[in-house]
Amino acid sequence: MAKRKKNITEAKGTILLVTATKAESIYFNQMRKDCRYMNLTVEWAGKEGLSLKQLIDITGARKLAGKYQYVWTLFGTDEVGCDKDTLIEMKEYAERKKIRLCYFSPCFEIWFALHLGPLGALVTDAEAIRNRVKSAIKGFEMTPEFLLTAGLNLHLQLFSRHAQADLNARNYNDIAKIQTGIEAVTMPEFDECIQTVCGKADMSHNQKAFK
Repeated sequence: MAKRKKNITEAKGTILLVTATKAESIYFNQMRKDCRYMNLTVEWAGKEGLSLKQLIDITGARKLAGKYQYVWTLFGTDEVGCDKDTLIEMKEYAERKKIRLCYFSPCFEIWFALHLGPLGALVTDAEAIRNRVKSAIKGFEMTPEFLLTAGLNLHLQLFSRHAQADLNARNYNDIAKIQTGIEAVTMPEFDECIQTVCGKADMSHNQKAFK
């Protein structure tokens, strides 16, 4: 009898992702499990309401403890009370610590909004973005409670739109850079790191179809 081949992807390093909120860590752990990104570690910083500098410092400590090759910290700019000038300053601070920033301006929910379709103009109103997402995803709240109950399979439900969301984010960044001088969403950079280190998503164990 022929032996069944195992689906093995050779690790090309390890990634640590430290999130600003517990809900974000739950969502990206959904992604890690759904896609079988075995060399990706997702952790919550452990406390919400941190400044961006505090978040970077916590990430730096986790980096040293785990000896990861690639280290990212993830946040919505509203979560860390960060304006454009502070963000630019803290990007330089993070670079000195060899930490990369995966950020979403003005809020994390813009990533879900980009799954729903392109944004043709700069949006600075976080509540408007949240309302757009809530109108499309029944019961949506960016909370641990939602993601552990009705939103337990949220990443899997959105997965088929991920590539388009990445493209929408890149196009939206062109708009943002013209008006503000800086990208609004750096998830495409994190996506590139994931593809380089973890390889393609292995969705073979996910057989459910979501309509």
